[in-house]
Amino acid sequence: MAQLTQIERCYILHDEDAVGNLERKHFDLAYWQASAEHENVFGGRGGSIKINLQGRPAILRQYLRGGMVARLSADRYLWLGRSRTRAWREWSMLRLALEAGMPVPTPLGVCVCRDGLLYRAAIITAYINNSETLAERITHTALGHKSWRQLGLLLKRFQGHYFRHADLNANNILIDRQHRFYIIDFDKARMMKNLDDWQWSPLRRLQRSLEKIDRQKKLHYRPTDWQALIDGYQSA
Repeated sequence: MAQLTQIERCYILHDEDAVGNLERKHFDLAYWQASAEHENVFGGRGGSIKINLQGRPAILRQYLRGGMVARLSADRYLWLGRSRTRAWREWSMLRLALEAGMPVPTPLGVCVCRDGLLYRAAIITAYINNSETLAERITHTALGHKSWRQLGLLLKRFQGHYFRHADLNANNILIDRQHRFYIIDFDKARMMKNLDDWQWSPLRRLQRSLEKIDRQKKLHYRPTDWQALIDGYQSA
């Protein structure tokens, strides 16, 4: 059950069935980086680290801007109400995805701190054990066509529930030792009303990310792998 706490101008929402009370410090990158209870995340954004939260592994991600606007404000966003903050929306999308049976990380807590017309935010999600990003896996190991096909099936099932991922790329898909896939990072994800031409945009984004990473570090990835993914996607 979600528990809401307000500390001055900060709002903290946490899953009381999964973790105990959370404080502002638990959402502070500097707090964790000053301790030995953290490690960097492969392929993650600059604001993402793995932490040891109350004895369980978790991922802390601070919301950071990208592009030119980041030069003006790296981590501040316009306040339009608590429910419209990036963190609150991502929490809601993850809960909906879990209710739909999707393989996504459990949100453990979010923190939003208002400062006048602006706010900063961070989210903590459960760490998926024995997993690595798709990009990391195919850096050292080739996936069989069966796995690529399974990924295509998952993406179609995901979109069949009308979830639109805003940044579907090879670093936002995890795979574990049992070759099970997970979708992470629901920042700016949306619920759509039906399937339409929009469904191909996230797939093209994923394909471009695979091709870009392949040019940079030569992955175990071939055009036939992508075709196996599309075959799985279209078979659902």
